[in-house]
Parts: sequence; C-alpha cells; structure tokens
Amino acid sequence: MRLLKATFYCCILYCSLTNPSIAKQMYFSQQSLQDSRLFSYKWEDSNQDSQSLQFVLKNNVIQEMPSTGAAYRPQLAQRAIKSGLLTYAKTVDPRIAKIDIKQQGAQINISVTASKSGLAQEITEKLSHLQKQIQQDYLESNFYLTFKNHYGQDTIKHDHGRYAQLSIEGAKVIAQTIKQSIENPSDFRGFVNFTLSWIQSIPYNTLEDRVSSNGAGFASPRELIISNRGDCDSKSTLMASIIKAYAPNAEVRMIFLPRHALLGIKMKPGKEDKTIKIGKREFVLLEPTGPALYELGKIAPSSNNAIRNRQYTTEVM
Repeated sequence: MRLLKATFYCCILYCSLTNPSIAKQMYFSQQSLQDSRLFSYKWEDSNQDSQSLQFVLKNNVIQEMPSTGAAYRPQLAQRAIKSGLLTYAKTVDPRIAKIDIKQQGAQINISVTASKSGLAQEITEKLSHLQKQIQQDYLESNFYLTFKNHYGQDTIKHDHGRYAQLSIEGAKVIAQTIKQSIENPSDFRGFVNFTLSWIQSIPYNTLEDRVSSNGAGFASPRELIISNRGDCDSKSTLMASIIKAYAPNAEVRMIFLPRHALLGIKMKPGKEDKTIKIGKREFVLLEPTGPALYELGKIAPSSNNAIRNRQYTTEVM
C-alpha cells in the first residue's frame, strides 16, 4: 500500500487596485487570570476606523479545544502500519502460514505463503483490510484525512472541519462577545464583516516551504488565538467555527485553491457578491486570510481566477 502525498496551503493576500486597504493590528495582549485567560485586540478596519475586541476564555474551555496535531510524516505513518501488521502476523501459526512484511520507500509489501489452499488469499485479504484500518486510525488520531484535490489526486490534509467543530465552545464565547460589539447583533452580514476584519488583522504566519513543512504551519483555532498568528487555512478554520457558533444551522464550506484556502457561506447573495455554486446551492465567498481587508462577498483577484477556472475543491465545515 502506497501512502498518499500530503497537501497543505496557502498564500498571503496583499492588496490590489480594487481593494487598497491593509489590515493593521495595533495591539494584542493575553493575560492569565485565576481560572481563565483574557484576550485583547485593537485594529484598523477597511475604513481606517479603530476597532477593539476583548473576551475571556475559561482554562477548561481552552483545554477542550484541540491543539494542533503533529506534522504529518509518511515514515511515522508507515511505521505505525507496519507495527500493527507485524502484531497480527505474530498471531498466525508459522506452521500453517508464513507472512513476510517489508517496507520499501513509500510502500509496504506483503507476501503470504500457506500450507492449505485458499488460506494465503484469506490472510492476505485480512492484512489488506487491517492495513487500511490502521492508516485510517493513524490519520484520525492526528487530525488528518484523505482528500481529493482539484486534479482528482488522492492526498492527505488537515481535518479542518473536525478542528472547527471541536473548537465550538470557545468560538461561542467569541461570537457572543462580537455580537455585543456590533450595532445590530442579529445582522448576519455585519457580524461576519466585523469578525473578518478582526481575523484578517491577526498577523500572518509565514512559512517558506509549505510542502516540506508537512503541515507544521497550520494552527488550530486554539493555537491561533494563543499565538496570535495563522495562515489561510488556520484563519478560515477559526472563522468557520465562529460562524457556526453564531448560526449553528449555517452551511459553511472551505474552498481549497492551489496554495490557498477561503470560505463560502450558503446565504442570499448581495448584488455584487462573489459566489460559488456547489451542486444547486449558491455560497457567498469570503477571505479570512488578510492582510488585505475583503468584506463578505469580496475576494482576491487570484482567488477569483482560480474559481473561474474551476481549480478548486470543497470541504463541509
């Protein structure tokens, strides 16, 4: 069985002539309290108006949010698979069957010889099934999943949807604070735009080589909030979690482009909103990455070109 290549994202978005505003985080601090942590932010929005946000997360809520999983390393996955197969092989009586398991590069080869007709095939099929199960368990325990990219290739990527779902309790606290910070708490578009400008102003976590990083550049919502840094799929994951905390029934998709990620929300689009159709449903697009300040329905020209050329895949958040 050949292990799949890992795929990671993304690029930083700078301003274009159509959107000259750049996010500026003016202040950030976190303070440890008795049983919680206080987070404080100040930034400039697209109108160059000063905005602020302050929320308190209980320590137990922070602990329940998943931390960033270990970077995906094929050799460690191979080792886990081989170890599990060898454990099973030891349960087979060597007098009735001989099992040979060898690791060659990105592939594990299995050969079985048996004394009885049909037994070798039976054991081989069981080992093949076990091999797939061990790999799946390994991916799940490290918050990864298999995924088809826009070329139709099978790859491995972070389980962004699971990170967002398991971070929901912390996201609820943030969403409630944002509702208290905007003029109309029931205005979904206003809520999203305020949250977007805050997340876009969080410093971008630069990484020279996304491929060789093996996913080390991704930050879960917990790590992003604590470190005050994140890249495109990290910021999109936090944004999706907060949207779901605000509107639990909202349908949110992460849109994966070559070297970038953004979000889509199923909602009635405005006249000039950029949208994407997934099946028969229309999703309004949004760019949490920054530092370019794009409001809901506005996206970077590079994102628009990739979507127009159908160079994307999606994931339910």
